[in-house]
Amino acid sequence: MLSLSKIINYFNGKRMGQAARIRAACYRLLCAQIGNHVRIAKPDQISGMEFLFIGSNVAIGSNARIEAIRTYQANKYFGEIHIGSGTIINPYVHIAAATRLEIGKNVLLASRISILDHDHQFSDLMLPVQEQPLTVKPVKIGDCVWIGENAVILKGVTIGHHAIIGAGSIVISDIPPYGIAVGVPAKVIRVRES
Repeated sequence: MLSLSKIINYFNGKRMGQAARIRAACYRLLCAQIGNHVRIAKPDQISGMEFLFIGSNVAIGSNARIEAIRTYQANKYFGEIHIGSGTIINPYVHIAAATRLEIGKNVLLASRISILDHDHQFSDLMLPVQEQPLTVKPVKIGDCVWIGENAVILKGVTIGHHAIIGAGSIVISDIPPYGIAVGVPAKVIRVRES
């Protein structure tokens, strides 16, 4: 008998294009919501699909890792990911939510970006870090944001609409609408003209 997972695995070996559209159609049966004209290249991992909401005209590049975390080390979480219409997610992007992570419409995510709404606690010196609970705070990325290659967006951050985050930046605090932020930690160096 041909199962849905066998169909997805078959198309995971194909390149972007027709196979990506068929893969998206298969994911449509598993995800909370997937809009029209979505293309999903061969992902590294997509977990918690029933808590993944994807708008229309979204492209997800190869080797993406998208995780809606519901349990970790026997602790319950409420991970939910919303990706707005027209968003482009390039290869090797890691998006993980243990609470709520929102990516607006028409967002451009370059390759090798990490967007996380959580991190590990480390207060118990007797337990390895990976065995400790997560600390969570929602992340929100506004419409028409551009995030450069190798950037990292950490928990509790809001990035305003039309902002730009420079390549290699680590964002640990809010960025205003139209802000251009670069560095480690990212700082606003200029505001785009509206």
